[in-house]
Order: sequence, then structure tokens, then C-alpha cells
Amino acid sequence: MQHEMMNMFAVPLYRASLGRAFSKTEMQFFHDSLHGAVPAISNQSSVNKRVLSSPLMKDIRHVIEGHLAQYLQTVFNTSNQVQLQITQSWLTLAGKGQSHHVHTHPNSVVSGVLYINLAPQDGINFYRNEDNIWYELTKQQDTYYNAFQYFVQSSVGDLLLFPSNVRHGVREVTSDIQRVSLSFNTFFSGQLGRDEFSNALSISVKN
Repeated sequence: MQHEMMNMFAVPLYRASLGRAFSKTEMQFFHDSLHGAVPAISNQSSVNKRVLSSPLMKDIRHVIEGHLAQYLQTVFNTSNQVQLQITQSWLTLAGKGQSHHVHTHPNSVVSGVLYINLAPQDGINFYRNEDNIWYELTKQQDTYYNAFQYFVQSSVGDLLLFPSNVRHGVREVTSDIQRVSLSFNTFFSGQLGRDEFSNALSISVKN
């Protein structure tokens, strides 16, 4: 039977790479920032929630901002004078037996993660919103259309950008490593809407 399957309203997942190794100065900064890390739900987090504001992170921040600009252009394709401004940024640490619970990022438009250290077969899981699913069927196999989970294998230096309302998490670390990543949130900064539609809004976001 001839037919066509079309995908509507895609969830944009942006993947890039830092394009170089982390410098000794950057690695020392990460190490120092995680000294005295505070417990999170199932891992640890840096006390500093604005790590990308450090002068030592200037080059990395510049790369991330370039990719955020590309994400904005590709996904939103807007004529508004607006940008995705980094708001908070922090480091996460997970050792063997630790994980990162499934969560979203409130008060953020696009969130991102830059991988600093992780195991060879490691990455991040994204989860479908199941709130509106009122049925249960036994799946013969996962497909693009019925899967509830999407795993993205990642490597050191990989950068992922995704909508902040998408549920995501990290499975338990099983290797004897220190899994380190840099996460950040963003919000619109600039001009939104249109005066003639009475929905114009000017937002100035500071990091």
C-alpha cells in the first residue's frame, strides 16, 4: 500500500564541537570550580552558577555564543532584534554510581551542555512528553514515532543545544571516572513581538 510519512513540528537538537582540546588553564579552572561542589539530587554541582562569566572562560563562551546565534537563526528565523543571552552556567560532577535525574530547565528558552570528561559510551537521554498519552500499547520495537527515549552518545568537547522544556537526564555512571560537564541556560534579550499587534516587548537580560 503506497503511503507517505511526514514529520511535523520537529524538536530541534543542535550538536556541534568545541573544535579543540581544553587548555591546561581551562582544566584547572574546572577543577578549582568543582572544589567544594555541593550535592545535587543524584550528582554534584559547582557553587558558582555563572562559570561562563569568568575571564578564563572567555574563549569557550565566545564559541558557545556563536552556536547560540546559529541556533537562533536556524530554529527561530526571526527578523526581531533579539539574541539568546546566557543567564546561568554551572559545572556538574558525577562519579561512579551517580547519575542526573530526569528534569527540565524552567525560566530558560534554550539550554546547553558542553562535555569536559565522560566515558567512551556515554551521553544524554531525552524523553518524550508523556503527559498527553492516554493509551498503552506493547511495542515490538522502538521507532522514531513511538519511542519515549532518545539517547545521544557524546564525546569530550561536544556541545548540545536543545529547548529547555524537553525532559532529559543522564544514566548512572558505571566507569571509574569523574564525569564533568558545563551546563547553561539562556533567555531572549532584545525586542520581541510587534507594536501593531500590541505585543511588543523589550527584554534586557544580564548574566
